[in-house]
Amino acid sequence: MRARNLLLFASLSAASPAAGQEFIPPDRPPQPPPPQAPQPQRAGTGFIVGVLAFSTRAGAQVNADNQVVLGSTIDIAQLGAPGFRLRPSFEVGFGRPDNSLAINVEGVYRFQDDDAQAIPYIGAGVGYYDDNRVKRGWPTFVFGFELAYSRTTSWLIELHALDGVDRTRVLIGLATRGASR
Repeated sequence: MRARNLLLFASLSAASPAAGQEFIPPDRPPQPPPPQAPQPQRAGTGFIVGVLAFSTRAGAQVNADNQVVLGSTIDIAQLGAPGFRLRPSFEVGFGRPDNSLAINVEGVYRFQDDDAQAIPYIGAGVGYYDDNRVKRGWPTFVFGFELAYSRTTSWLIELHALDGVDRTRVLIGLATRGASR
């Protein structure tokens, strides 16, 4: 009895609902298909100002002072091509010898559209660094990639080099993906 009930339950739960064809009598014209949802517009070329993306991240400064780093970026402008963006950022470092603050403005080129599964990017810019010993501006370089987590969010892994490459930070975080969606 138990085996029969189990077999009956398994066969009923595995059966898919039967799909039937709607009968349309010959004297009635067929209905037009329902309208499809509009496709999202993609970012065009040209200069666009606005919040294109936002990220928060954490990591470590690996080659000088060994600090834990927290930071954020915001893509505020598209500069001509859809993949070229202006991106200010800030990072706060905790650890030895003192806490540090880095404020940067970078031009970043993204090699893929926002809807790609993986988006590598590279960039350069200028920054200001202050750790109570060093207070000055210098060149910055950035290299990283984003991996899609959902339609509007992605994981990011980034190498951020301050002062050329004398202070290198490795960061992991989350970023929005919205400019071309």
